[in-house]
Amino acid sequence: MTRICVVLTEPDTEGALRRMAELADRADLFEVRADLMSSVDLRALREAAPRPLVLTCRAASQGGQMPDGDPARRAMLVAGLDLGFDYVDVEADLLSSTVKAHAAGRRLVVSHHDLTGTPGDLEGRYARMCEAGPAVVKIAVTPRTFADVGRVLALCERVSERGPVPLIAIAMGRLGTPTRLLGGRYDAPWMYAASATGRESAAGQIDLDAMERVYRVRDVTRKTRVYGLVGTDVSRSLSPALHNRAFAERGMDAVFVPISADDLGAFWNALPLLDLSGFSVTRPYKGDVVPRLASVDEAARRMTSVNTVMRNGGGWIGASTDGAGVVMPLRERTAIAGRTVVILGAGGAARAAADALAAQGARTTMLARDPARAAEAAARSGASWGPLSSLPDLEWDVLVQATPVGQSPHEGETLVPRELLRPGRIVFEMVYAPRETRLLREARAAGCVAVEGLEMLAAQGALQFEMWTGQDAPREAMWQAAAEAAP
Repeated sequence: MTRICVVLTEPDTEGALRRMAELADRADLFEVRADLMSSVDLRALREAAPRPLVLTCRAASQGGQMPDGDPARRAMLVAGLDLGFDYVDVEADLLSSTVKAHAAGRRLVVSHHDLTGTPGDLEGRYARMCEAGPAVVKIAVTPRTFADVGRVLALCERVSERGPVPLIAIAMGRLGTPTRLLGGRYDAPWMYAASATGRESAAGQIDLDAMERVYRVRDVTRKTRVYGLVGTDVSRSLSPALHNRAFAERGMDAVFVPISADDLGAFWNALPLLDLSGFSVTRPYKGDVVPRLASVDEAARRMTSVNTVMRNGGGWIGASTDGAGVVMPLRERTAIAGRTVVILGAGGAARAAADALAAQGARTTMLARDPARAAEAAARSGASWGPLSSLPDLEWDVLVQATPVGQSPHEGETLVPRELLRPGRIVFEMVYAPRETRLLREARAAGCVAVEGLEMLAAQGALQFEMWTGQDAPREAMWQAAAEAAP
């Protein structure tokens, strides 16, 4: 079982003691960040600790608040060892003979934090850090591309197979999220968690609630099947909440993680190390991923857009559930055949919607800022097309908003003039974060039938789950998880 070490970032001893008491039943260890505290009583912390303690007094050069040459820092570390702290974290570059003599290698965490990049020879660095005789080696780096994340995972794999000292390896920032969640696959002695949202001590650190309740980090082992969502920035996605709830409901040893990849090729090269059992695809890779797949289903082929990838022997096959995610909620509200539908956007989700609605007998028109792109997308499904500026000239029964407008950084914006929103019309918003966009708010006020993006997310996610697992999706539980996680 992977343990969770909760980082205490309170500014004084009293605050740290309160936080430990509050989380005593949920944390496996606590890290005391003494460099962040204006006053610290190590003895009081040690005596009151309900769980094992890691003492850290991080140097400024490694992302902390204590000057590297401050003698008080070394004195604090030595005091922590003498007081019996379960572990004391010392940076490899600043490890003194005095500290080593007090530690005798028994409780030392030798660490290295690179705030600017990822060292070229990670394995060599690990080997040199092992020479100090620590109990644990910790290496935290800053990935500049997803290729660096792949290198961190490769180090974890090699150390788990033959390393002499347990390793905690972290790629910081949003690119490195998988390294913070999958430590159990590589026998990491623990993984770090913020005590709460907003209390993070390092870039990309995940809060305890998410580590415990969404990702079930303690249950991740070498046997755990891993799924993920791949896009340039998926840090706000609700898909992890949706799919991880489904895995829990079905009692499956599986986890779904967000994978923010700046480059699809780098992600693809890291796939053997991630060892995914399947994954979702979102902007901007829904089209780019198609040539890398062994095959795609008919709908995905027509749209050249894939949002679901599954293993097939030694290769990968693709499908799209985006269209079904639109059709299913609409069917609950109206007969689709014969309806006039306007789709805003020409990306993968818009093309999927156009294809699926045309197959149901709807008369569709695609509008985009770039008319040429709208024309190309419309040709695949036989839809009409035009520029966004032509929206006021069109009559429609259903409007599908399939652009990013309405989500960060475009919150509060809308492409649909208020006067076009009339009672009885159906407005389908694909944006789901925030849950109520300006378009949905104005549509409801105008008497329209509003369909929020969360419904599409849950519907297409349920189909993905069934494609990956061969089991019926727990649809109600998935919807509930998405609704609870929605901002």
